[in-house]
Amino acid sequence: MESQQDDIAIAHSRKLQNQNSQSDFKAMRWAQLFAAGFLLIAIIAGASCPTLAQNKLPFEVSNPKHKKWSADQAGRIYTSACDLLARTIRPEKPPQLHPKFLLVLGADNDEFVRMGSEVEIRLKSWSPPKFAEAVVMVAARDVLQASDLKNIVRQSLSLAHATVSVSELRESW
Repeated sequence: MESQQDDIAIAHSRKLQNQNSQSDFKAMRWAQLFAAGFLLIAIIAGASCPTLAQNKLPFEVSNPKHKKWSADQAGRIYTSACDLLARTIRPEKPPQLHPKFLLVLGADNDEFVRMGSEVEIRLKSWSPPKFAEAVVMVAARDVLQASDLKNIVRQSLSLAHATVSVSELRESW
């Protein structure tokens, strides 16, 4: 009799474990389906909403005239320009350059504007070469202090005045 009760208890325990396993499996399956659905919605929203793509850029963008441009290309240009400048300035230990600025597309002129601490790169339309040049200028201004720039200008003029071309020597003889 005792073994029969034990058998019934074991069978009942197995039945409960089986029910728990099935409900755990169903809960896990629902969680997987929910996560997959959420991921799909996030991918669709990211692909269809350009402002979400812009949020991952290390700079801000204003495009009131809805000029065509590539956020991915702009991000790659920004990264490569900063990395190359950093390695050029200090090859042994390149500084981490992360200049902040506002890219304005649809501007009246292609220009780089600094107003106090605010910096804008203004482009009439998207131009990768002009954008790369402006990023290098902005990053260089972040690395070089105003006194460094003045010294470079002064030294450039001194060096230019200290050297004489061969044609200038011929003219003076």
